[in-house]
Amino acid sequence: MAEFTWTLQDDSGRDLRTSEAFSTKEEAEAWMGTEWSALRDEGGEFVLLKEGDDVVYRMGLSEGH
Repeated sequence: MAEFTWTLQDDSGRDLRTSEAFSTKEEAEAWMGTEWSALRDEGGEFVLLKEGDDVVYRMGLSEGH
């Protein structure tokens, strides 16, 4: 099973950085629950949850996305 990571993207969809790796989706989502505001402050508009190289889902960091 591949590890889970978050990729932070700006408003044009350009990758800004990738998070640390998590062994489960639940761990990755729990981390996002505490970090989303800080990621938004970094200029992030979207995050991609990835399992290995596969995108699980894309999520907006502000209301309306």
